[in-house]
Amino acid sequence: MDKSSPRSKNSQDSDVKVYSSSFFELNLEIQDAVREFILHDIDDTEGLESKRIQMHNAFTNLYEEITRFGQDVMAESFDMEFLRKGIAQAEPEVKEQMQAALEDLVEQEKSQLAEIWMAKVLAWLHQSAATSSPFVEETNQESKQRALTLMADIYTMLEKPFSAVPSKVDGTQKLRRVALSDKARSLQMKAKGEENGTPRMIVNAKISEAEFYDEFLNELIGNESTFRQAFNPFDELLWRDLLSSFIFEEATELYNEVIPPLKDLDDQEEYELEKLTDWKKNTAGLSEVYCAMIYNDIADAQMRNGNLEDASKLYMTSSEAFGRAEKSFKEVPKLHDNAQQSEKDKKHRKAQALFCRSENSVKTLSDLLTVDNRDEAVELLEGIFKDLQKAEKLSKRRELTAAIQENLRTFSFVEDMLGRQEKNLKNIAEHIKFAKDLRKTGLIQNVNKHLDEASAQMKNKPAEALEEIREGLSILGILLNLEAEDKEVRHLRNKTLAFLGHIKYLIQFKLSSQLEGGLKFIQSRILENLHAEEAASYYKIIGEQGTAAELMDRGRLAFATAYASEAQIYSKQSEQLAFKTQLDRINLSGELDDQIAELKEERILEKGIKSHDVTLNRIKCAKAAFEAAANELDSVKNGRIREKNNVDMQVQQLRGVVMKLNGDLARIQGAKDDFMAEVSSKLGDEREAKRLYSDASDKLRNAVGDYSDAVQVFREIGDNQAAQNVEGRAKIADLLARGVWDNKQRIGRDQEPNYKGQDELIALYQGLPRG
Repeated sequence: MDKSSPRSKNSQDSDVKVYSSSFFELNLEIQDAVREFILHDIDDTEGLESKRIQMHNAFTNLYEEITRFGQDVMAESFDMEFLRKGIAQAEPEVKEQMQAALEDLVEQEKSQLAEIWMAKVLAWLHQSAATSSPFVEETNQESKQRALTLMADIYTMLEKPFSAVPSKVDGTQKLRRVALSDKARSLQMKAKGEENGTPRMIVNAKISEAEFYDEFLNELIGNESTFRQAFNPFDELLWRDLLSSFIFEEATELYNEVIPPLKDLDDQEEYELEKLTDWKKNTAGLSEVYCAMIYNDIADAQMRNGNLEDASKLYMTSSEAFGRAEKSFKEVPKLHDNAQQSEKDKKHRKAQALFCRSENSVKTLSDLLTVDNRDEAVELLEGIFKDLQKAEKLSKRRELTAAIQENLRTFSFVEDMLGRQEKNLKNIAEHIKFAKDLRKTGLIQNVNKHLDEASAQMKNKPAEALEEIREGLSILGILLNLEAEDKEVRHLRNKTLAFLGHIKYLIQFKLSSQLEGGLKFIQSRILENLHAEEAASYYKIIGEQGTAAELMDRGRLAFATAYASEAQIYSKQSEQLAFKTQLDRINLSGELDDQIAELKEERILEKGIKSHDVTLNRIKCAKAAFEAAANELDSVKNGRIREKNNVDMQVQQLRGVVMKLNGDLARIQGAKDDFMAEVSSKLGDEREAKRLYSDASDKLRNAVGDYSDAVQVFREIGDNQAAQNVEGRAKIADLLARGVWDNKQRIGRDQEPNYKGQDELIALYQGLPRG
């Protein structure tokens, strides 16, 4: 995967950030962190814990960056305030239209706040989960402090009216109830001098907090897991299982705190106590289920990496956790189905542990037979038989059961040969090798069968193709145990991973097509790119260069779309801010004319410069993102894909837009100088005013040149409407430059400049014709 591409393709100002590039880098860091953690030596507890913290930090960094971007592009409160004032003064025929626009903005702000808040919650959740580990007893203090800071921000945001609902549950409602209960309890303690407040208030606060974990966070993790497609059995399930185990453990502890005081309440109803007790058993069971899945995830990765000894230990730990879950679920009749499933999982993971242990002993057995060590070979074979026989009874999946039965047949023959006092034990070792080869051939055929089905369904039915890949992965895990270093098996593994990444790309592509522009859309396109590039990296390994190249190009298309979406957000925002800066200037000029005090004059200049700089920054952001989109799009190599997606024209169009933004940038820079010149002139600093008018004229003439370049590009690609629009801006900028230059000349003749009126300011800040 070309991890350097986003860095190399952005030629942006040092004070401008293209968030899409940052999201790409942070997602790559997450991928690397998850894989480093899941494949780390499980006996190195300190190292394993360090990798776990790094993984949670990588996720936190991503969600904090998402938060920053969300805050950066929030709907301007200025727009809403402007509409509110306008509605009060508007004529009846436009009032309804303005009211509808205001309502849309309010809903847009609420939606943006919800996205930002949930990103903050996910950042906090990763740090909270990092605080406590399934592997060590100690609490990570650094993560704890970071989690507290993040939770403070989460509560602070609740001051604003919005809801955050991943599926059904509103997380803000849960936390607001916690905050209100805590405040009420605090007031009651002050009023009555009680140490802890009334038990009912304590119970209500704890129940709300437990529901925040049990209901809202569970939904949030599920949604994020689906969005990020956390279904890759090699690694990506791990972070989801760590978070889920944590939230249900926290919910269980909160229910445990609630139940004792609830028993003593006068108004306590029996059904409420029973309900909470059942909930506690459910969350306790689910915490153990996800704890089991953590160990299972790592075991799967270790097994497929050829580390059977560690895999066996991890599967056994997973089995024990499923056993604890089963016990908890059994205590509630309504959770009987959960208990049955946990029992099956417990048995199956134990079967996997025993199978891995027996497989790990095969090489030792072959070595003993090769050196004619009959006694130790017989003893070891007895242990292998015990493990396999137990595993056969416990296994709940046909692939594993078939592998166990195949092994039993092979080792029954070995036992028979040893029982007949076979003199040449090397022959037995050869038989084991021959049996393994036969089994390997059969498994390879089965995996290929599933891959063929996946290939046939991939484009039209990616979800069904994914099921075939899952089946193939289960068989592949057994196959990798047999011959992890075999060239053919490695090829099959890489082919399976190529198909998996390809399907993930197709599913993400479908999801992206259902989203409109915005934060979620940008994130989805970046994930689309990552899935495509990951699949391409495996296709290259297996020699399918054409498919790899096509996926790389499709990933580039996705990434270019993410850049363009970000650019459009900033472009629209820059126009809104230019209008705001225009109004700021009118207001500030009015204040300046009042001539109240020198301090106020300095503040007026400072405030005006800041308003212009904010607008200029947004134009720079839009320009940098459009440049990145053009560069990414132009990096598409395949001629057929370029032609089908009209890449050459799109690249030219994007570059035309960049030239137009260069013009906008120069125009607003000219407006800034013109504003400062006006202030200097009104304050009697004619020399400074003359210099600033000269600078403003130069920048407006630069704008004319940039607009003219853009017009030429738009005409070349046949976009006459864009050409006409930008040509109008060029003419306006030219007229403005002449007017500004005339003001410089007037100062030279000791005449007062012609300060701009409403029409000229509209032309200067919005690029629209006067009047």
